[in-house]
Amino acid sequence: MDVIYGSLHKKISMRHCFITPIFVSSFYQKYLKRKKKLLSVLCVGLDPDPRLIPSGFGSQSQVFPRCKSFLRCVIQATSSFTVAYKLNCAFYEALGPKGFQLFADIISIIRKEDPECLVIADAKRGDVSHSSAAYARAFFQEMGCDAITLNPYMGMQALEPFWSYGKSKACILLCNTSNPDSSQFQGYGEPPLYLEVARQASKLNRKSGNIWLVVGATRSPKEIALIRENAPELPFLMPGAGAQGGDWESCLEAAGEKVLIHAGRSILYGSTHAKNTSDFAQKQCRSLVDSMRRLLQFS
Repeated sequence: MDVIYGSLHKKISMRHCFITPIFVSSFYQKYLKRKKKLLSVLCVGLDPDPRLIPSGFGSQSQVFPRCKSFLRCVIQATSSFTVAYKLNCAFYEALGPKGFQLFADIISIIRKEDPECLVIADAKRGDVSHSSAAYARAFFQEMGCDAITLNPYMGMQALEPFWSYGKSKACILLCNTSNPDSSQFQGYGEPPLYLEVARQASKLNRKSGNIWLVVGATRSPKEIALIRENAPELPFLMPGAGAQGGDWESCLEAAGEKVLIHAGRSILYGSTHAKNTSDFAQKQCRSLVDSMRRLLQFS
């Protein structure tokens, strides 16, 4: 099996230069290829909230055409900066039965606009095996997503239907999330529960080769460094870099370069009219990516 070794820019602390081999999945290869091509580790959230969509995208009563037109505009404006798009299922499910069709339509738009871009379903699923198998089939096979966020609370074996789908798909496990009260359970115990998740995920990855972790950019650099120490080979999806106010640059120093930095609302919902939406989204992405390029090595 092919292996690669990480290298970090000199601005990133050398304590994170690991010699642990990473078993390459095809999802991970696609991530590396796009990261190198765009000089970016940006993940953009595509979460349609009809209340926040700027004017000019159609009649207020035409919810689905408005959402679709708005998100198409954002995709066209941001794909040249974006390694992956993350679709939070809650925003689509909240729109009722047609929301599932919108979810599929947005994936189709991404595939058309930029076929190399990765698509992450932010579904946070995790259930008994036969239910997990149905979820995995829905998102990987029917919807054609490249990755999915998963809740490991029911145990790693419950997630087998996802990780056994193959290395073309990535399983992104909730570890130390960006919400303010995440420590209520994730930080429980000594050592904290999130470190056990990281250790078990690292162990599982030796078998599956397709495991990532969700590690919030709002978490302290010390916590992130502990997770990295316990899961040196796992890439992180790091939400909270935008509207949640995470100090992602400090977190990036703790996490190293195997990351996707996520921003959503700060990119989507800063303009007041359709005519300004594209320029605003591009400006936000460019600012984030310029900072990434100062901190990371893209080689």
